Amino acid sequence: TSKISKYYKKLRPHQIVFQSYPFEWSYGQWRKVLYAYLQINKIALSHGMILKDATPYNFYFEKGQAVLLDTSSFSFFKEGAPWLAYRQFCSELFSPLALMHYNGQRWARLTLSHLRGMPLNFVSKQLPLKSWLNLTCLLHIHLHSKYATNDSDNSSLRNSKKYVEETPKGFSKDKIISLIHMFQSIVVKWKKPHLFEKHWIDYYEKDIATPIYLENKEAIIRNWLEQIRQQSKIESILDLGANTGKFSLLAAEYTNQIIALEYDDTCVDAIDKTISSSSKKNIFCLRMDLAESTPNMGVLEKEFSSIYTRAQSKLVLCLALIHHLFISNSLSFYKIASMLDKMSRNYVIVEFIPL
Repeated sequence: TSKISKYYKKLRPHQIVFQSYPFEWSYGQWRKVLYAYLQINKIALSHGMILKDATPYNFYFEKGQAVLLDTSSFSFFKEGAPWLAYRQFCSELFSPLALMHYNGQRWARLTLSHLRGMPLNFVSKQLPLKSWLNLTCLLHIHLHSKYATNDSDNSSLRNSKKYVEETPKGFSKDKIISLIHMFQSIVVKWKKPHLFEKHWIDYYEKDIATPIYLENKEAIIRNWLEQIRQQSKIESILDLGANTGKFSLLAAEYTNQIIALEYDDTCVDAIDKTISSSSKKNIFCLRMDLAESTPNMGVLEKEFSSIYTRAQSKLVLCLALIHHLFISNSLSFYKIASMLDKMSRNYVIVEFIPL
């Protein structure tokens, strides 16, 4: 008691229920993070502060919103001082969005091999000629890359004397706010990424043989979920191949948490929009190829956790997915069964599609 009385209060940070990583985000989720980052800086400046870091790994998603987790990133802003996060912002936040906008969403996966950001001169070479006609890309990627080298883009030099000297000087509060507005306007304008392949967004409208099948499927899943819930509480449900989230929304009524994994970026965006507009806020969605899933990575393989660790749930839904894994990805039934076993703690509901 005497030890406890020495403390006035204990501050307990809000716990992150489920963490996703930037290379698992859809284009829409990237836009949310960029806009949130810029808006947070604008609010911070009104209180004499600014974010000194610009890594996307400082964000997570909850209730369909991008949330900043690193409150230690705030520092006091001084008139005329350099914005230390500027280069990191261009490399780690703005560049991936530009690549996705001009070249397709698959470029988001490239951040998997560049955990500390992509060199600007590399990004500049990958962007098409028309990106040079965009003032924001011209100033903050193409021209910026002319003064950057592979070494100076490395995050290990971010706080070095060389980095500070190369960072643009003379930022006033008004200048930074003007810069923020410039980036925000382009994030708002870039509503869609470059699309060049078939998507599964209209699966239920075009690929389902009859509405009766879907009605029966919903009734069966509801019945089984209700039976399981009567036996014990369902803390978490993992929906593999969630498509547009139809059954994720259904399952959300029976659990505290739904994790929806989907290969198609457009479908992930659709689920994300549904979460934002729906009253069911207990759904987390991310883009995931189960044949190339996220492993343990980073320093000592402990910096980023495997999807099997993060998404493991009491119940797993694997509806109309087996044939995609078996035929398209050449996974044996043994491997698929092992995958489901590793992801589920208790129950698995599998739907096999007939020939």
